[in-house]
Amino acid sequence: MFHHLAQRAFLQVVACAVATLLLAGCAMSTFGPTGDFGATQGGVQDMGFARELIKSGRVPPPEAFVVEGMFSEHDLGLTGEPCERTLCLRTATAIAPDLDANTCGWLQVGMSSTIDMDTFQRQNLSIVACIDVSGSMGWDYATEQTAYVSPGQVSRNLLSTIAAELTGNDQIAIVTYGTTVNTVLPVTNGSQQVTIQAAIDSLTTGGVTDMESGLRRAYEIARSVSGETPQVRVMLFTDIQPNVGAVTATEFEQIVADGADDGIGLTVFGVGVGMRQELMNAISHLRDGNAFSLFDNEDVVELMDDSWPWMVSPIAYNLALELTPAESFVGADAYGFPSAGDSEEGPKLETATVFLSRRKGALLVRFEPQGDTPLSQFAVTGRLTYQTPEGEPVEQTVNAAYAGQPLDEHGRYFDQPNVGSTLALAMLVSGMNSAAQAYATDRDAAIATMEAVVQRFSDDMSALNDASLDTELQLAQDMLNLMQQGADQGDLYGYGVL
Repeated sequence: MFHHLAQRAFLQVVACAVATLLLAGCAMSTFGPTGDFGATQGGVQDMGFARELIKSGRVPPPEAFVVEGMFSEHDLGLTGEPCERTLCLRTATAIAPDLDANTCGWLQVGMSSTIDMDTFQRQNLSIVACIDVSGSMGWDYATEQTAYVSPGQVSRNLLSTIAAELTGNDQIAIVTYGTTVNTVLPVTNGSQQVTIQAAIDSLTTGGVTDMESGLRRAYEIARSVSGETPQVRVMLFTDIQPNVGAVTATEFEQIVADGADDGIGLTVFGVGVGMRQELMNAISHLRDGNAFSLFDNEDVVELMDDSWPWMVSPIAYNLALELTPAESFVGADAYGFPSAGDSEEGPKLETATVFLSRRKGALLVRFEPQGDTPLSQFAVTGRLTYQTPEGEPVEQTVNAAYAGQPLDEHGRYFDQPNVGSTLALAMLVSGMNSAAQAYATDRDAAIATMEAVVQRFSDDMSALNDASLDTELQLAQDMLNLMQQGADQGDLYGYGVL
């Protein structure tokens, strides 16, 4: 699911947080303004669901292919002038063909951070854990009988591990939902580990899946502790299969949006291969939201190594790009924006939250030349704007251009190598999404699309020196093989123990 990193470093530190994460009474820590640490957009943080379905012999549904999820698994930062702020934004251009072989101009925004991970101290935190105990989660499944690990067992392990990270400056409550909703642990100081772990150990299966009622209770408790700690976050542990009360993505998006308006973040832990990915996408892209996929206990270890405490450490909100391309170029597509969409002015270029991360994230925009406009005229101006967690507005200008450098044998030019990797990954995920859409109604067309995707990505790799792309080429080839074999498509909900 995640690229394995160095063995876990427990971040028990004594220095204060950087300027945008100040705690009351702390002095600012010092750091080098280089942008050497990572930052990524919120929303879905991995391609785990698609990977696990392909591994299980099934063609994923289209919504499993999330560009920002793929970007978050790779280190795609850009080099440039030293940064003076916690969030470091740099830009670079490219000339390269899109999926239809039309040569376009591209702009990447690279995201990194100037924090010092060795002296970083996360903010104090209130967690309301909202736990799915419905029958499909398998909370009472006997591990010793089989190697299969149920979503409930993964959730128990993860919740216990997160709870163990809490201190006396933190607090946690636990809400469960199934047929009924129960507050099995009222708001409890993080130092009360015996009480907290006993509550986690007591969790057991409880019927159907009334996720709406569970989330409403969790947000009610979260609102009751608002202001007691700098961060208040609902953590949802679920296989995302609601069948009582609200069931649509739109309904849940409104519940989460109301919570976000009240300053309550949401982290979704989607567990198991029966997830509704489109619902996870919808509720994790809002302000202070992110989402992760897990399938076994090894994923728990890897997630905590990789993402704690960065998953609860936002450093910017409402990041927006206002871009004006050179005359005769138009903005056509955006990649890596969790709330991606189009408007009359072009692609929507906004991301609600930027979190700290071990990897440096990316945003990508494609620009089409009109008529016979020469590519040597490609340039982009504009501005990047966002707010710090304290509400301070920040603005940064964009002034990037292609200076007519020679193209390679595949018709590509990249300002920096990572722009090539970013573009290759965006085209890969977009192409796999298109193939998955076609597979439901026209398998021959889907196979043809997927063959072109594999060839395109292989060509991209030949122009780049990025070993991390090897895994993604194999993923694409495996999906093509499944399509050629006529494999079933969709999640594995209701198909029993794997």
